[in-house]
Amino acid sequence: MTTFRGIKKQVTAQNLLESKIIDQKLFEDLSLGKVTVDQVSNMDSVRKYLQGTDCIAGVFVQSTKQTMSIYEAKSKGLLTPGTSLVLLEAQAATGFMVDPLNNKKLSVEEAVSQGVVGTEWKNKLLSAEKAVTGYTDPHTGNTISLFQALKKDLIVKDHGIRLLEAQIATGGIIDPVYSHRVPVEVAYQRGYFDKEMNQILSDPSDDTKGFFDPNTQENLTYLQLLDRCVRDPRTGLRLLVIVKKGEFYFYIDEHTKRVLQSTITYKAGGKFQGKEVSLWDLIYSEYIEEEIKRDLVQRLKSGTITIDYFLEQILMIVQQKTSSVTVTTTTTTTTTKCPTFHGIKSK
Repeated sequence: MTTFRGIKKQVTAQNLLESKIIDQKLFEDLSLGKVTVDQVSNMDSVRKYLQGTDCIAGVFVQSTKQTMSIYEAKSKGLLTPGTSLVLLEAQAATGFMVDPLNNKKLSVEEAVSQGVVGTEWKNKLLSAEKAVTGYTDPHTGNTISLFQALKKDLIVKDHGIRLLEAQIATGGIIDPVYSHRVPVEVAYQRGYFDKEMNQILSDPSDDTKGFFDPNTQENLTYLQLLDRCVRDPRTGLRLLVIVKKGEFYFYIDEHTKRVLQSTITYKAGGKFQGKEVSLWDLIYSEYIEEEIKRDLVQRLKSGTITIDYFLEQILMIVQQKTSSVTVTTTTTTTTTKCPTFHGIKSK
């Protein structure tokens, strides 16, 4: 039987087909050996559902250029216990605890035994991990999802919404039975999500902004806080920046984000060749270094460059990095799209 590595266990090709993660042709090609499990696993559209996308893995201290775990940042007084716990619960609920120094994904048990988190939070994190492995319905004994547990009042509403939002921001809602994420329409069909909850998360109020930016004292959604993180050049992990009072804090505001998301091109190379891609997705791709992104965004926000020039520069960098396609940047196609959760929009 053809199987793939899911979040906590193996996933069959049949599971992926039924969950609309692969189509019938790809399923048949797998069965006939025309494509391998590795080839399919590495497709962006499949990997997102099998392993998810980035979570907030740790902390980057701007003044010392030091990377540390969220728990260590709490221990050193850089994060409050409350902020730290919420971020660690989000890690547990999105698949794994993360050791950002050694670039390791761990279960809660492993993270505690290896000292990545303290024993005092073990029970809370094991509880959050049930968002991945499933909750037990006290009436039927069946395994149910995070959303179903929320609907049955098995978990506190604010806590459940926070974990659900983190799942959606990191690739999609997790099916605890099959141990992978599912497209939103499949989540609807399986009772793991509904339109009312989608509306709550798509139009967040202060009540549903369950995450805190320690630099600005703002309440944010997980996705907003994730967008403010930097990528570790060594590991590729996303790190929450901690700045001292008086230091410059760089992040992309919501208006600039919408402009970047609505600037669409078909001219990028590499893995985007021949595809529609937003400027937002391009600057967060592996082709663009953090400093270049930061410089261009700051110049755009200050009005010293136009969005067309920004796109032209990014396309040139992607071309240089991939050397696989000649990029012309004489025209820019822009369309306006409503901001939405990465895990909900199709890519």
